[in-house]
Amino acid sequence: MLVTETALHLGPELERAVNRMDFFRLFKSLAGTHGFSYFGVTEIVGEEHGLNFQSVHALHNFPGVWFADPKNLAIGVADPVVKYLQKASAPCAIDMRQDPSEVLLSSGDDLAVIVPLHAATGKRHGLIMVGGDVTVVDHHALALIALDAALIFQRYFEVILSLESISGLNDREIQIVRWTSEGKTSAEIAIILGLSEHTVNSYIAAMLRKLHVVNRAQMVASAIRSGLIT
Repeated sequence: MLVTETALHLGPELERAVNRMDFFRLFKSLAGTHGFSYFGVTEIVGEEHGLNFQSVHALHNFPGVWFADPKNLAIGVADPVVKYLQKASAPCAIDMRQDPSEVLLSSGDDLAVIVPLHAATGKRHGLIMVGGDVTVVDHHALALIALDAALIFQRYFEVILSLESISGLNDREIQIVRWTSEGKTSAEIAIILGLSEHTVNSYIAAMLRKLHVVNRAQMVASAIRSGLIT
């Protein structure tokens, strides 16, 4: 019997995840634990669309050279991996020798693991893992992958996706609000985040409009009320 104690990320590492980089590391760790070198998580928009890994909500470490257009990191709608994610609700392992994926075959591997993920809002996402030296994934391993993926994605939805849908703020903007709440100036935030001061001020101006406030103090207060920061 599969029990939750076998899940990889039921612990402090998951609870501490607060930004996209944290979730990138968690999904990468999940892939690596099961012998895969590459992973991608992105939204499934609809049957007439492929998978866009440039989306603001996407997480992946796929090399750009895998794609026909490195500036447009997308897997086309005709790809068997995309077709499966558009219709399926259960995880599976795909033998790409039988159902070749033009993009994922660039990994040099014949096996891809596909895990559909579901947000509380009804939007659908998918996890793809490929690469490494994995030649077979049994049902038990697939169940563990699906469980861990669901746990990480649930936290990702709660911490990132749901708050963005409520507030309209993205992860970078939330970071700037947090540092502003700690009394940091635009110049200091720019150094911390590796941005220019002008860019930080542009983010703040956009946030004032999104939150319908007129100054930084009101911006921070609004973010606290919305649960974006504590």
